[in-house]
Amino acid sequence: MQEFNEGHLRGAIHLADYDIPAKHKLVLPNKNQTVIVYCQNGGRSKKAYKKLKKLGYTDVYNLCGGLENM
Repeated sequence: MQEFNEGHLRGAIHLADYDIPAKHKLVLPNKNQTVIVYCQNGGRSKKAYKKLKKLGYTDVYNLCGGLENM
């Protein structure tokens, strides 16, 4: 959460990759909505991307390289 508070994209919702199994239905109820995952350098967001795809989310993208690459 500290990283999110230090800076994030406008409109972003914080959902840590380790919270996805327990909180995905509450935070992302529509499995067909567009979801873009990112983190500082892309490592954790890659894990989040894989978890969301496995849970059936259909329109998920990972910001390769994270915020450092922008």
